[in-house]
Amino acid sequence: MRVNVRLDSDRASKFNYIRQRTNQGVSDIMKVAIDLYYEKLHQESPVKPLQLLRESGLIGCAEGDSDLSVNYKQYLTESLNEKYGDR
Repeated sequence: MRVNVRLDSDRASKFNYIRQRTNQGVSDIMKVAIDLYYEKLHQESPVKPLQLLRESGLIGCAEGDSDLSVNYKQYLTESLNEKYGDR
């Protein structure tokens, strides 16, 4: 892809400074600048909670009844009765 850019005097000065310090050509400087900008944006992307849970290993790390989310009160009552008896 060919790109044509107009820079204001401040950015032109910065660009020339980069060229002098790095001895790189215009194309190489632009490639590095795009890569750096891309990485910055990529790191700022919001991470979805489900993705975090999957990466942490939390999902699937425990065992339980498949209907636990629906019948948790029944299971809790049974568990407490086994542990403490009917009080």
